This record gives sequence, C-alpha cells and structure tokens, in this order.
Amino acid sequence: MTLRQPTARAAASLLLAAALAACAEQAGSPVSPAPPPRAAAAVAAAAAVTGTIVLSGGGAEGDVGDTSSWSYRLYRKVVENGDVDGDGTVRVAVLTIDASTSFITDYFEWIGTTLGIPVDATVYQVATRADADNAALVGPVANADAVFLKGGDQGAYYDQWNGTLLETHVRTVVETRGGAVGGTSAGAMSQSQFCLCGSADLISADVMTDSHTSYLDDVSDGGTGIHTDFLGFLGGALVDTHFTERGRLGRLLGAMAKAAQDNAAPGILGIGIERQTGLSIRGSVAQVIGNGDVTFVQQTAATSRIRTPGKPLVYTHLRTDRLTEGWTYDLGTKLPGTAASGVLAVAYPGDGAANSGALSIAGKTERDNSKFEKVATYSNKDYSLSTTSASVFVRSGVGFTDAGNSSNRGYKQETVLRALYDVPSYSGFLLFSGGTASRVSGSPDVLSFSGAGTVVLDGKTVTNRGLSPYKSYQATSNGTLRAAALTNLTVHVLSESATTGLRYNSRTHSVVP
Repeated sequence: MTLRQPTARAAASLLLAAALAACAEQAGSPVSPAPPPRAAAAVAAAAAVTGTIVLSGGGAEGDVGDTSSWSYRLYRKVVENGDVDGDGTVRVAVLTIDASTSFITDYFEWIGTTLGIPVDATVYQVATRADADNAALVGPVANADAVFLKGGDQGAYYDQWNGTLLETHVRTVVETRGGAVGGTSAGAMSQSQFCLCGSADLISADVMTDSHTSYLDDVSDGGTGIHTDFLGFLGGALVDTHFTERGRLGRLLGAMAKAAQDNAAPGILGIGIERQTGLSIRGSVAQVIGNGDVTFVQQTAATSRIRTPGKPLVYTHLRTDRLTEGWTYDLGTKLPGTAASGVLAVAYPGDGAANSGALSIAGKTERDNSKFEKVATYSNKDYSLSTTSASVFVRSGVGFTDAGNSSNRGYKQETVLRALYDVPSYSGFLLFSGGTASRVSGSPDVLSFSGAGTVVLDGKTVTNRGLSPYKSYQATSNGTLRAAALTNLTVHVLSESATTGLRYNSRTHSVVP
C-alpha cells in the first residue's frame, strides 16, 4: 500500500525550535536544537558490509522442528546469506563468553536442512582477552561464512573482545568476505556504531530522574558507557533490546541524548527491538520479523535536547516509527518502506473539546491513571480501553503512572501504545514515580511537569496504524493483546517546566514554550 505521509510543516517547526531554544537559554539550561534529519549524518549499514545483518531483541528461540516460530523466520536469514567461500557448506561461528549448550548450533544446522543448505555451526567460548587473542582458539572464525553473537552482557563483550584478534576475524568475515552477522540481545546491541556497552544496569527511571545518571557510565573506568570503537556494523545507530518487555523507551531516549551530545551526532537513529522480534538488514533495507515491535526514533528539525546534571532528561519532537512484522524500514531515508498487510491510514480529526478544571497527576499514584479520559487495562488482565468515571480528567488522553515499576513497566509501555492504535489522535502519557503533571483552572488545556520526567506520546502526527499478526509477549496466556504499529508518532520527554518553560497543550498537541 502507499503510506500516507504527514503534511509539511517545516517553517512552523523551525519557528518553534527557535522559540524553545530561546526559552531554555533564558532559563539557564543547556539546549541543543537539532538540524533536520536529512542534514545529519546518514544512517545506514556500514558501507563495507555487503552481507546480511540480523538483530534479535532476545527471548527464547523456538524448538527445532518448528518452522512457524519467530526465530526460524529471523535466523534463517543468516543461513540464506549463503556460502561465501564456495566450499559447499555454510559455516556459522557462534560466539559467547559463557558456557554454552549445543542448542544454538543444532538450531542453525536444522535450519540448513529445511532450506537444503549444508550448515556446520561451531560454538567458540571466548571468555577473556587472552582467549580472544589466542590464534589456536579463534583462528577458524576468520574462515566462517557467518558469525552469530549470543546473548549475555555486551559490556563484557566489549571489555574482552574489543581490539583483539577475534574482532579482527569477525571484521574479516563481515566486511571483507561478505558473510552474515547476527546476534541476539547483547549480541545485537554490540553491532551498532553507538554501543550501550558499559555494563551498568541502566533503566528508564534513571534518566527520568537524572539525565547524567552514572548508569550511563562504564562501570570499569567511569568513562562513557556508550562506545563507538567496537564492531559498529550498523552505522549511525544505537540499538537496544528487550525493548517493550522491559519498558526501555526512556532508557533508549536517555542513551540517544547522551550519544548525540557527546559525539555531536544529532542524526543518530535509536532502534528498540522487542523480545522475540528482530531485523534482517540488507543494504539500507531493514525487514521486521517476529512477534512484537521494532521502534525507530530520530531527532527532527524541532527537537530540543536539555541535559542538566542532576535533572531529568528533557527531549522534544522526536519522530518515532513503531513497526511490526511485514513492515520494512529504509535506513538511508529513515522512513518506513513497505507496509504490512491490514495497515490503515490515519488523519487527524481536529482538536477536541476544551479541558476544564485544575488537575494534578502524581507519577507515584497508581489510581491517578483514571485522570485520563481513556483508561487501559494491563498486566494480569486482557487488554481493554474504557472511558474514565472521574469528573476532572485530561481529554483525549490515555496514560499510566509509576511507569518505571519493574513489575509492570513493560505492560504499561505496550498497553499505552496499543491504546493509541484505538485512539490514534490522542496523547499517551507515561509518568514516572517522583514526577507530576498538573494544570491550573485558568489554563486547563496546558500541562506543566515537575520532578521526574514524563514521556508524552503525541498521536496527532500519526499517519498509519496496524497490529502485529502475532500475540504480544505482554499478553496473558489466553489474552489477545497484539503490538501496535504506528508511523510518525511524535514523542517528547518533559519535566522541569518551571525552569525550561516547556509545557504541553493536550488539546492542540503542542509543546508550549
């Protein structure tokens, strides 16, 4: 189908960006308005990579024999890249630090049998830098047709493999010989140019409290935890995994903001890959495969980025495309490509009725979910969306408080986005504990933010919507929740309204300087 594209609003965006910058500068906060994405560095697979890149968001693979599983549909792309040395066998080198079972090698060899392609897969346990420089151990990797990095700790991969003979051999396979490279979880994150591999246990709530949180640092030396000198096969990108399952939207935005500022690289593309979901990349075309979603985030001409030590992240006007199986994404243009079947075009119906009355929504108070017009269920219930019974609420809004709660943050991220499929012209809100969204009766359409950051998911700009053909990992055992695809969703992280001056008009869907 032909995707509906948003109406051009470049002049208005530039005026707004200038106003936001002026407001933040007056408040004494560092602000970094970004140039349009086309002016930024191109984001695509590294030019030297001519083979296939496979990125998996993690999660248990399907069983040997199950050709309907997500992992069969995704991992077969590694084998289908072919026998690059022409010896009649696709040789897959599986890399890990921890002790490993034979499952993954058996799995790749079984995939080969289903495709009529001989496959010989071997695990290389490379636990130390000495191992990684041991030619007797890692030498055969150079002759592989494909390399696959298992899950684990991408920080350990960086510490033990970076700059070693092993890394040289992996580069030979991928960059010189045209072999495939794949990885799951940590193995996928290790492949992006901007690698979040400092081994710190960063969660979304950290950057929503302190944009300079020490969890963005490398635990081994206290320097940056975002490294640009590792494998980097996916240029210009920062990949995160287990993305929806662990509620990592805020985490990805915090890492993107730091990487963009530290490297003067506003064109970074953030890629969040959900569990049991992945990307198969050839050239600049990324194909979404799996049960959940892949989320692509980029700065725009209107973006303002405010990172003040000890203060929550503020990051506005981020274009976000959330795609499910059947979609492709062009890494060169940074736009969705082929659409999945059943996708619907979306047109904004116009601003709704005015709000009324003063209101305060506390990020730590679960019952404040009812202060939005629509109330969505999550966690141990099947998905549903109903109208609030509260007398004072945010019109055209749906959201959750305590969005960083480790027991349900994934459900909340998944569910608010699923709700926006049903009401795409609404605004979604994820409030974190310690944060507050409030308004006064004199300006009932305008929300101010304080304390921990709030993620605002602005549906006004959404151009297409769809649902995954598969049940979401977040669904109950007998539930029907499916991941929602939304193109051109606008995302803001807002806080510190008293000092930044940035507020949100929930009726007009605009950041108010």
